[in-house]
Amino acid sequence: MDWDAIGAVGEILGAIAVVATLIYFGRQISQANRISTATGARELQQMYTHVYTLIATNPEIRGLVTRLQNPDYVVQSAEEQEQIDSFIPLLTGIWVTTAIAHEQGLISPYMYRLYCADVPVKLAKWPGLRPHVLDFVKTYPSSEHYEIFRDLYS
Repeated sequence: MDWDAIGAVGEILGAIAVVATLIYFGRQISQANRISTATGARELQQMYTHVYTLIATNPEIRGLVTRLQNPDYVVQSAEEQEQIDSFIPLLTGIWVTTAIAHEQGLISPYMYRLYCADVPVKLAKWPGLRPHVLDFVKTYPSSEHYEIFRDLYS
């Protein structure tokens, strides 16, 4: 075998090694993306769990969300306003985080649609919440453009 043939075999082996490396890195990136998506979904679920744990374990907040079921709800005291001012960012924070996670590709389109569908469910369950959420979103105009808030305006 002459040197040209040995060189050609070396080039072929080098090309095979490059292709194998690219396939390996492609799989690693794909796996990292799946892990990132799963982590994003898990963190959003933990945020929801925190809100529902708060409702289940805190009698004042439980009373507040019960009163928010009344579409004609009116704040009765400064303390109640403070509860709303603390509760609204928890809930809208989940929704804004969902929109940002979707924009950054950290959650799947399916998960995003699922969380978007939750907004009208919460607004129907707690109709007294709507004006307070609207006020909150208007206070932070950068949030208004998120698709997840589209049901606020209908």
